[in-house]
Amino acid sequence: MFDNILGNTNNKNILIKTIETNKVSHSYIFSGPEGIGKSLFAKEFAKAILCENLQTKPCNKCKSCIGIDNYNNPDFFIIDNKEESIKTEQIKNLTKDVMEKPLNNSRKIYIINNSENMTREAQNALLKTLEEPPEYIVIILITTNANLLLNTIRSRCIKIQFLGLSDDELKRYFDEKITEETLKIAEGSITRALKVKDKEEIYKEINMKIANIENINELELLKQKTTIFINKDETNNILEYINVIFLNLILKDSKKASKYNKCIRIVEDTKNRLNRNGNYDMTIDNCLLSLWEEING
Repeated sequence: MFDNILGNTNNKNILIKTIETNKVSHSYIFSGPEGIGKSLFAKEFAKAILCENLQTKPCNKCKSCIGIDNYNNPDFFIIDNKEESIKTEQIKNLTKDVMEKPLNNSRKIYIINNSENMTREAQNALLKTLEEPPEYIVIILITTNANLLLNTIRSRCIKIQFLGLSDDELKRYFDEKITEETLKIAEGSITRALKVKDKEEIYKEINMKIANIENINELELLKQKTTIFINKDETNNILEYINVIFLNLILKDSKKASKYNKCIRIVEDTKNRLNRNGNYDMTIDNCLLSLWEEING
């Protein structure tokens, strides 16, 4: 069980023991960074619970296992709103379905991906089911930030915290074809690593420009803003990468470590400003100018 999923060995053992001792709870929160396999864990856990061969791990051959793999098991449901909020109507439909007994299995399993996207009204609609769950249901809420869920929901779920993958695990996933810079930006996330790998040539260009920031004037640097910050969706990864550049520069030139550390703080401040919905262009301009002034001051 979970042989096809990297990392989080402790959580694997917890879930395996849950199956072995037949102590499956009615509700769980799988919380942790994006892109580390939480949804895969939930799906594999669901297969083990519903497997018709009654083993401690899914057989991957029975009708139930195959149905889950093909997303057509009538006792297995997923809500997956990646960008949009999860509306009250979706949760109300779920709670209505909950009242109907399983068709082919002893349990019904509901996975809500990106559960932090549930509106407050949707969360309140789910709460009634969590307070009085039918004995045959299992609900798994998957989130990158459990603090965005209501306290009343968190208190009724078993919380399992997932960690990012280690560098060795990411190297194994990519068959060693991943740079140290990408590993640092990925912070244990396969999803983030894939995003960076897809744009490695662009990141090499960013590296060249930031590493040579002392050789250009501030106006020229601002003109290059659009080539450094490719698009708004990529901004956070680029800021992370810029900090990786400065960390590498510290290793190469310890005499300028103080300057580079201040640059890292400038980048962190920029991230915080953007998270607070600061004016994008003004915040990025200020970041680039502050970096130039720190390096050339």
